[in-house]
Amino acid sequence: MNSNFNISKRTKILAATTAALAVICAAQFLMGLKSPQKTFKFKGTPDYISIENSGNKIVLQKSGDNWICDNQELDANKVEALQKSFVPLKTLGVTSRSANEAALERYGLDKPITVRAKEKDKELISFLIGKDGPSGSQAYIQIEGKKEIYLAKGNLRTLWQIDLESLKPEAKEEAPAEEAPAPEESEKETKI
Repeated sequence: MNSNFNISKRTKILAATTAALAVICAAQFLMGLKSPQKTFKFKGTPDYISIENSGNKIVLQKSGDNWICDNQELDANKVEALQKSFVPLKTLGVTSRSANEAALERYGLDKPITVRAKEKDKELISFLIGKDGPSGSQAYIQIEGKKEIYLAKGNLRTLWQIDLESLKPEAKEEAPAEEAPAPEESEKETKI
């Protein structure tokens, strides 16, 4: 009879262990259902955007309804296209939770494009853009001050590799002035 008690005790231990593992598996499954995508949102509308790339810095500032850089008016549609790439900034998931030198180099963040957006001297977002992702329509990014490296939607690297000339309005081609017809010589009658 004593042996029946031991089997029963083992069965209880196995049942309790199985139940605990089932709870852990269920929790991991439910955690896995949570989307790895993350969207970085901020309150406000940028009126200042700085772009640093390979030592070059471009500062875009809003003046009234216009965007300017170095006292030159910019094409508002082009600046708006840049804003749409990070308002909000959408990511597909974390690719690395470490910002060590090897990870930064692997994802092109050792020589990033740095984008900072502000509203009235309040920083809204600051992020680093690394190399393009595997599909070419993604890029590796890092929020400044954070360790995580994300894979972001959009071809951000190509979009933000800009210079001042590319942001200026297109030169409007003026229609060539119509040439005035040469005055016709009046027919002279010659009398013979």
